[in-house]
Amino acid sequence: MFDQPSSTENLLHSPPTNPSKTQTPPPAEPQAANDWHRTAARPTLVELGGRRASAVAWSGLPFWLSGLAFMAIVGWGVVRYHDRPSPDAALEAPPPEDAPSASSTVASPPTLEPSEWSVALDQVMPAPALAIPAPPVDLPPPTDPAPPQATGPYKTAVRLETGDTVSSVLHDFGFARSEVAKAIAALASHIRMRRLPVGQALTLEVEAPDDPQSPPVLQALTIRPEARRQITLERGEEGTYGVKEKIFATMSKLQRAAGAVTGSLIASAASAGVSRAALAEMLRAFSWDVNFQHDIKAGDHFAVLIDRSWTEDGRPVDAGRLLWARLTTGAGRQTYSVYRFKPSSGREFFYNDKGESVVKALLRTPLNLSRVSSTFGMRRHPLLGFTRMHTGVDFAAPPGTPILAAGDGQVVEAGPNGGYGNWVKISHGGGLATGYAHMTRIARGIRRSVHVHQGQVIGFVGSTGLSTGPHLHFELHRNGKPVNPLTVARTALRARLVGKDLARFKETVARVDRARHEAELLEAQADDTDATP
Repeated sequence: MFDQPSSTENLLHSPPTNPSKTQTPPPAEPQAANDWHRTAARPTLVELGGRRASAVAWSGLPFWLSGLAFMAIVGWGVVRYHDRPSPDAALEAPPPEDAPSASSTVASPPTLEPSEWSVALDQVMPAPALAIPAPPVDLPPPTDPAPPQATGPYKTAVRLETGDTVSSVLHDFGFARSEVAKAIAALASHIRMRRLPVGQALTLEVEAPDDPQSPPVLQALTIRPEARRQITLERGEEGTYGVKEKIFATMSKLQRAAGAVTGSLIASAASAGVSRAALAEMLRAFSWDVNFQHDIKAGDHFAVLIDRSWTEDGRPVDAGRLLWARLTTGAGRQTYSVYRFKPSSGREFFYNDKGESVVKALLRTPLNLSRVSSTFGMRRHPLLGFTRMHTGVDFAAPPGTPILAAGDGQVVEAGPNGGYGNWVKISHGGGLATGYAHMTRIARGIRRSVHVHQGQVIGFVGSTGLSTGPHLHFELHRNGKPVNPLTVARTALRARLVGKDLARFKETVARVDRARHEAELLEAQADDTDATP
């Protein structure tokens, strides 16, 4: 049907007709056809255009028919697939005996009846190859079995977090309120519940019932509030709770640490395993001789010997006591060593290897965060207007700044004193005495005949008496005469051991020197291993 010639070819190639014969006129054609006859003078152009349009129009028809056929097959396949009970059943069921083979189905698809298209589709295009998702199977959804409930006894451990209490933790476990109340009442006489820190560990033994509707039962609870004490709560057969307390034996262990200063002395010592308490003692022992902000440089070395108590099961009881320390500054040019010692009369503290106390007789300045506003010597008085001797040193400081006793001694004067305002005078023995003037008030408990120790707060900065502003006027008297406090404090003598105290101190030094070579090395070791004690 596609090879029939056009009407133009019939007119050009047909034999000539006799004009005398009567011919039946052709049927009326549309205007477009008449217009085409009028363009017959140019057959090539018209013929080519007509053939191209005709070819394009007819060439799309097979594609449309193919698409419709494919959509019909897919639609019947979906219906067929939906009617199947399950994909697995279709795969396992044997094929029907009268079902056509795959080859026959492919070879002659037009001969199939509509009822057979689904069978052919299953063989030619299996269900898993369909581009559309498979519809849900009309089967009840599978249900996962409920997780098994824990039954019987079990043991667990928890830690107290911020806001937790022992009572709240027990309630979180689902114990009956009456059981929690009995347990807390039994523990109250052995543990200070409000003193338990965050992170305190609790070990519980729980009996989970067979009936999930019943609450669990607390069988035992163990708390170790201190390294040496362990409290165990146990449930009796009658449902009452009893408490047992165990005290662990302790033992003393010597440990050493050493290293080089890489950043700050505090960070380097901490990285070497030195506890905070021992580190604080070391800093205080060297503070009279070393300026930690300017004298310590990278590469300086330190070493310590610490006495620490441990329980029999390996728990530390305390932070440790510093027995000995050494600090090297200035690339080895200056070395300081201190030993812990308690004289027969006096407090336990540190002494250098010569038996001299590290504590100087007087502090350099009786104030922190202060500056010298007026020095010792002759000057023009700012209020009186004439020149006279300034018998002390003025330290400018904000009002209320605490004033510290420059040394141990006894208060001999405390109260108003004319132009000095509120005044305190302390006798330190050996002919030395210090005076503190212009206080806004004297500290509570500071009065005549009271003994004070070095660094104790005795008053607060003010501007009483003849004063132009808040400051401390600090005086130092030697044998009753005023001297320059800054000069004397810088060269102040240290307390020195004598007699039997000096002999016992030398024995302590020898014992510590042997121990610091044999002591256990702390696990956290600094990078520098050459600076060992």
